[in-house]
Amino acid sequence: MIKRQALLFPYVLIFLIPLVSAETPRPADQLKLIPAPKEVQLHTGSFRVRPTTRILVEFGHQAEDRIAAETLAEEIHDQSGLKITIRGEKSQAKQEPSAIVLARLQDLRIKEFLASKGLKANSIGDQGYLLFSDASHLIVAANTGQGLFYGVQTLRQLLHADGHGLTCPAVSIRDWPSMEWRGVQDDISRGPIPTEDFMKYQIRTLAAYKVNLFALYMEQIFDFASQPLVAPKEAALTPQEINALVDYAKHLYVTILPEQQTFGHLHHMLKYEIYSDVAERPHGHVLTPTKERSYDIIKAMYADLVPLFPGPFLHVGGDETFELGRGQTAARAAEVGLGRVYLEHMQKVSGVLQPYHKQLMFWGDIAVKYPQLLSILPKDMIAVPWDYDAKPSFDGIIKPYRDAGLRVVVAPGANNWSQVWPNLDVAFVNIRNFVRDGQKLGAVGMLNTTWNDDGESLYGMAWPALVFGAAAGWQSAESDIDHFKDSYDWAFYRNSDTTFRDALENLDRGHEALAKINADAETDDLFWVDPFTPEGAQLMQKIMPAARDMRLGAENALQALYRSRGKAHANQATLADMTLSAWRWDALGMKIQFTQEISNFYWDAFQNQTDAQRVGNDLEEITATNARLEDLRDATTRLSQMYREAWLREYNPFWLENVLVRYDTLAREFQSKIVLVRQARRQYEATKTLTPPQDLGFYLQP
Repeated sequence: MIKRQALLFPYVLIFLIPLVSAETPRPADQLKLIPAPKEVQLHTGSFRVRPTTRILVEFGHQAEDRIAAETLAEEIHDQSGLKITIRGEKSQAKQEPSAIVLARLQDLRIKEFLASKGLKANSIGDQGYLLFSDASHLIVAANTGQGLFYGVQTLRQLLHADGHGLTCPAVSIRDWPSMEWRGVQDDISRGPIPTEDFMKYQIRTLAAYKVNLFALYMEQIFDFASQPLVAPKEAALTPQEINALVDYAKHLYVTILPEQQTFGHLHHMLKYEIYSDVAERPHGHVLTPTKERSYDIIKAMYADLVPLFPGPFLHVGGDETFELGRGQTAARAAEVGLGRVYLEHMQKVSGVLQPYHKQLMFWGDIAVKYPQLLSILPKDMIAVPWDYDAKPSFDGIIKPYRDAGLRVVVAPGANNWSQVWPNLDVAFVNIRNFVRDGQKLGAVGMLNTTWNDDGESLYGMAWPALVFGAAAGWQSAESDIDHFKDSYDWAFYRNSDTTFRDALENLDRGHEALAKINADAETDDLFWVDPFTPEGAQLMQKIMPAARDMRLGAENALQALYRSRGKAHANQATLADMTLSAWRWDALGMKIQFTQEISNFYWDAFQNQTDAQRVGNDLEEITATNARLEDLRDATTRLSQMYREAWLREYNPFWLENVLVRYDTLAREFQSKIVLVRQARRQYEATKTLTPPQDLGFYLQP
């Protein structure tokens, strides 16, 4: 302790300078901070960052705290162009009144000074921090490097350019997390496999909003030495990549969580004949609990994985085991019940992995159906209940686990899967209410999920929901969605107006329009529908009332994104995925509208075949140098190229062609329709008769 005190910062002498007395508090909601701190007092005045300003870190913690200091220096440079020096301080260093001080609360003079300003260090824990600024001081202090890092992330959002440089408002902040673990999961197994560089971008971006858990959902994507057929060798996640990610994340206080399925969702293993004996049903999805070899495989897989992940958790999956009891376990399920078969398997998996002394997480959707049997599970397992709807309460899927003495991590979702654009209205309410109820019932954390059910969701579209989840996990009780939206432009893009909030709300108009006509759907499916089949035409007609709002929202968003791209002074790369989503919304709306218009024109021609000029004019509206079928084809081929570029910004090339073939198929359908209509026109010119509309796929008779 004496040695620690010998390293006290000499610049604490400046704390003797009296503060300006006129510190009239102002409303703290003026600060657009994500997450919102728990205790904030805003005062008059500000601290000015000058060319002579230095960032000072305690010499004894210089190696660890330099990461936080570097994120701050980068922020200052990005906003002002100033290149600020970072320096570790020894006891004889010269006093610097304009310094930004990053300190540990073991420094008693720092602690006492902050206490004199009303900032008590009690109860902030290892992840909390204190932040104080006035005209003469700018101090972030914490008990640990992690807390200091989080305080610096808040400070980054407090800094604003004012035309004469960079300032931080005079403020007192005392802050700590409401949930110990605040996580985000990325599904890397159903198509898109992120590059190492993109995963590092995900980690550092999430860390800026105090996320400390990053989960990799894996079915068949790790390059198992013990199971060499399971993962695609050309894109598998290698031990070397994991080592690099774990090391990178550690410096940002993010734990990498492996989610490796051990029960369901194992089709890409079980489709191979050498695993046929351990499949619940031939070439199915569920690993049968009836064979000892199943547990040998689990043991071998985790022997490959566990040494790479030093964190405290393993996630063993276990969701959606729909085939269980319908194959090799049928007799056992009939004897003791499906719930016991399921929970006995999870119990056995826990035993297999017990030598690693990790805390095992499992998805909670199946086990919650059998609350009377939850006592079978070891008490050190952690249930992860999930639900992605905008429900008013989630107590029913959390409380059974808490009543059984199990810890819980709640798992809301970004609602990005199978959608042209994430359904943010649903996602925000789902996240807000689920995390609120988790906190109320004592959950140790939250894990906000993204999924790639149809293999084409781009991660960059999910940022609003992911950042809101980070805020909800840090903040207490029910997070304010409107406050988040009001803060998002500044906190994520460093934009001072509402340009990007408005763009997000315009992108949401497509979902709102579909919901108004009770046709809210997986919009990726709508995008790929062939409108020239009886079923496709009927669906286009059903959702026709949504098309105009869908397109207006998309086009308004596009105008803002093209005109105001330069307003995004941070995370500008995410605008590209927003732009792609907007163009896809517009193309979907166009297809809905043009299906009706094309049918109308052709039926009008067909019903007026004695009027050659009218027939010619109608057919020109359908296909010509510039006409509706050409528009649909052109929009589709253009989007194919845009999508390819977007994918390759984030993911490995593997699996990309499985999405692009959907664009190719739809474009070919439009092109083939162009050919057929032109053939019909030549027939009319020769015979004065037109092919019946239904023969060409035009089913929507006016």
